[in-house]
Amino acid sequence: MDRLAMYLRLSLEDKRAIEDGGFTQDESNSIGNQRKQILEYIHHDSELSKYEVMEFSDDGYSGTNMERPGMQKLLKEVKGNSIRCIIVKDMSRFSRDYIEMGTYLNQIFPFMGIRFIALNDHYDSREHQGSTIEIDTAFQTLLYDLYSKDVSVKVKTSFENKCANGEYVFGQVPFGYEKSREVKNTVAVNEKEAKIVRYIFSLAVQGKSSTQIAKQLYEEDIPTITQIRKPNKAVLDGKLHTWSAQAVRNILNNRFYLGEMAYGKSVRKSVGSKDGIAVPREDWKVITDHHEALISEEIFEQVSAFRPENSTKRNREKHPLTGKLYCGGCGYSLNYKPIRGKNKYRRFECRKHSLLQIPECCTYMNADLLEETVLLMLNKELMLRGNAMKQKENLFSFQKAAIHALKKKLDGYRQEKKQAQAEKDALYEKYALAQLSVGEYQRKAKELTERLSSLSVLEEEAKERLSRLENECQKAEEDMKQIIRYSHIEELTQEVVDTFIKKVYAYKDKRVEIEWNFRVD
Repeated sequence: MDRLAMYLRLSLEDKRAIEDGGFTQDESNSIGNQRKQILEYIHHDSELSKYEVMEFSDDGYSGTNMERPGMQKLLKEVKGNSIRCIIVKDMSRFSRDYIEMGTYLNQIFPFMGIRFIALNDHYDSREHQGSTIEIDTAFQTLLYDLYSKDVSVKVKTSFENKCANGEYVFGQVPFGYEKSREVKNTVAVNEKEAKIVRYIFSLAVQGKSSTQIAKQLYEEDIPTITQIRKPNKAVLDGKLHTWSAQAVRNILNNRFYLGEMAYGKSVRKSVGSKDGIAVPREDWKVITDHHEALISEEIFEQVSAFRPENSTKRNREKHPLTGKLYCGGCGYSLNYKPIRGKNKYRRFECRKHSLLQIPECCTYMNADLLEETVLLMLNKELMLRGNAMKQKENLFSFQKAAIHALKKKLDGYRQEKKQAQAEKDALYEKYALAQLSVGEYQRKAKELTERLSSLSVLEEEAKERLSRLENECQKAEEDMKQIIRYSHIEELTQEVVDTFIKKVYAYKDKRVEIEWNFRVD
């Protein structure tokens, strides 16, 4: 059965417009309404109602680029030649980039034999077969592109105006507060959380360090932010949740607890981009007395030593295994401790042992011993992989022969397509010169069109198989080159670790387990 794809999209701007009453949008843009409109159209079309309907959607994604999960799944199906028709509410749902939209309508979809329908734009590619999109449609896609930029500017302006008016329009509320249930876009104190925040500041005033505070919170069984706000996640991830020194510092450094709200901390790189560029702190916009403070200015000043800019923390020597080494007992990372002061030898220490006191923790491990063990295991693994590669040489030879055969087949398909197209051109010339009747021309033209379509499908299938085989061979050759290059490694460098090692687990009995970066066979 032929497949029909309906594509639905709702951008963040659309969402905000719907929530706020909008300046040009209404609820008709919601995913549910798009779905309803398209399904009704399909139901009333005798041909389309026979198709198998597939749904692809992107909720909260801009149409200014094609990097959307639902869109990528749709394009994968298109590439696999499994879609005969695509329906959208309007062209802007598919893309707001008028150049990209034109490329799909004029080149890609006609080549793949895909019918494209945009309901609100009254566009059906079947009515434009063999010709480019009409000038009004081209202008429409250009207007969508310009409209997207206009919406982005309006949303940004609306957002900044709300912030300037004191409205809290951010998604996350700092620990100790919650969104007010009575007044929209305001925050209220969450007494359960606020009690913990005040307690943390009181401990800091007593001169306790962030690490000491985290340890005391754990010993007193005070729940973490995750345990309070996401209890289901805290249970399901299976980890023993504890307060960290960083979480404590984040609270002690946050001026939100003084009643201040800051905005304008970053700017977007471009329209539709999710990435932002950080704005210097001195350029932030700050509103004082914005909400109820949890601590006084005097208390905040007393714990100012916790601020990052006043930190006396030294730049530590980085070990190649840093960020990849974990305690096999508790699952937390191990910190590297170089020779310094009382430290007589280099070692790794479990950063949570003093806090958790778990008997199975790998409290510490000699760095020299660990490096020697990892090197030994790595060289052994490389030797085993190298032997396995040698045994696969016959498979490589077969794959290379298959690649050669596929390339020849592809060339054959291309030559046949070229010949069929030449025949089709010649056929039209004969028809234009009245050397063929209308019926005979249509019959032969249809045969050649079907032949070209069939050859295109065979060509795409061969290209896909060829790409897959070439990738497999390339990966295998890269693995072999890496193994040869790094055979008999004598030093554990950052390059070696990043190339071959994903994670290392160290256990109390000095046992070591390694997760490799090797390609899965």
